[in-house]
Amino acid sequence: MEKKDASYLEEAEQEVLDGIEDRIGEIGRLLQELRDGSLDGTVGIGLIRQHAHSIKSMAAGINVGVLQVLAHRLEDYLGPFDRLAGKAIEDVQVFADRLGEALDGRLNATPEEIAAFCRRLPAKKADMKSDFDPNEVQVRDIEVMLVSSPGTATNFVTRELAECGYRMVNCFSTVDALILAPQMKPDLVIVSNVMPELPGVDFACAMRAMPSTKDIPVAVLTSEKRDSPKLAGLPADVPLLSKSSRFGDDVTKVFQQLGLL
Repeated sequence: MEKKDASYLEEAEQEVLDGIEDRIGEIGRLLQELRDGSLDGTVGIGLIRQHAHSIKSMAAGINVGVLQVLAHRLEDYLGPFDRLAGKAIEDVQVFADRLGEALDGRLNATPEEIAAFCRRLPAKKADMKSDFDPNEVQVRDIEVMLVSSPGTATNFVTRELAECGYRMVNCFSTVDALILAPQMKPDLVIVSNVMPELPGVDFACAMRAMPSTKDIPVAVLTSEKRDSPKLAGLPADVPLLSKSSRFGDDVTKVFQQLGLL
């Protein structure tokens, strides 16, 4: 019975991997149609988003971290765009190529290998309404994960740090971030204290408690003062980043403390 169960699980996992391979192939086909003009950029990006989300969900279901991380990064890269055209098409091709490489032989990659793999990916554009172009900025090999709900504050922080050359990764869920951070190993995680699942204080404490994340620096984005009851329990050495005009100065101090500047 145990052998039958194991065989069934292996078959089910292979079916999921085959499904992921099909979706990677579909992304490649859509990119070619975008290049030759037979597919509208607005329609194309919607279809590619669907495939990326499916890959992420399927990879999570069989616990294949490298595919889950790469699919999340592709979703995150696509976030600011309304349509795909020009260099963005070739950037998405890089994501598809990395997904294919992972599927071909890197399914058991270590977190360190996954983190290195991710840093070969194109830097995202912070905000389509901004004049910022990552090609005009010297992108540093420093990754910052921003864990914050979608909105004005998230767009502001992402844009400010991306314009300074940091590689930005957005995560809109504290639960997802706790899964992704140990594999991506960002140089810094910035978490908003106001989140629907875990508040920033709880998230920071959880990061400190887990062996796989205890060495990843965390900063909390908040409008509260250090002595606020809403920050009770936050470790004293977890820095605060102000949601105000002081944000830039606060970030500079934190990055200096971490030796990232």
